[in-house]
Amino acid sequence: MIMIKRIFNLISHPKKEWQSIFQEKDTGFSVFKEYGLRLALIGPFLSFYSLYFEGNYSIPHALTYSISTYILDLVSVIIFAFIFSKISEKYFYSINFDTALKFITYVNVPIWLSDIVDIYQPLRILSNLGLIYSFYLLYTGIVYLGKNQSGLDIKRFFIICSGIHLGIYMLNALISEMIAMNPLMKKLIEK
Repeated sequence: MIMIKRIFNLISHPKKEWQSIFQEKDTGFSVFKEYGLRLALIGPFLSFYSLYFEGNYSIPHALTYSISTYILDLVSVIIFAFIFSKISEKYFYSINFDTALKFITYVNVPIWLSDIVDIYQPLRILSNLGLIYSFYLLYTGIVYLGKNQSGLDIKRFFIICSGIHLGIYMLNALISEMIAMNPLMKKLIEK
């Protein structure tokens, strides 16, 4: 129930929710474990269903795609958190990796939630709504994190982080599709 309330609050009024999030003592790894490991399963699970039952993929092929997207989604969050913590040194007094992991995990929540449309592959384009909303969460979180920083160029920091966020998201999607559509991979799986 706590997770559902947190997600609802994060989506409905993130500016207020960031305050609650960053006052809590939970670590980035605990948030990653509780939210990331669970919510990142939505897309792969529903993709497996739609690829196997509607897309006529074999079980091994649909499973390979699902597992690879799950792993890549989680690795993407860790990479983005690491980069965020490193570039924050220039814009903030420094945000450690643990805080960055907590922040970036929550930023990815709408992406994972929007993956519910993966149950029907023709609707997958709608999952981009989660990506769009994640930019709003990224912005409101950066504003909250930088509220006590003097001389902080929030817009510039947000633009840089947005570019990184989009680049990692697109690279993740590209690699996942390459794994799924690779003829060599398909031959290996089908054997």
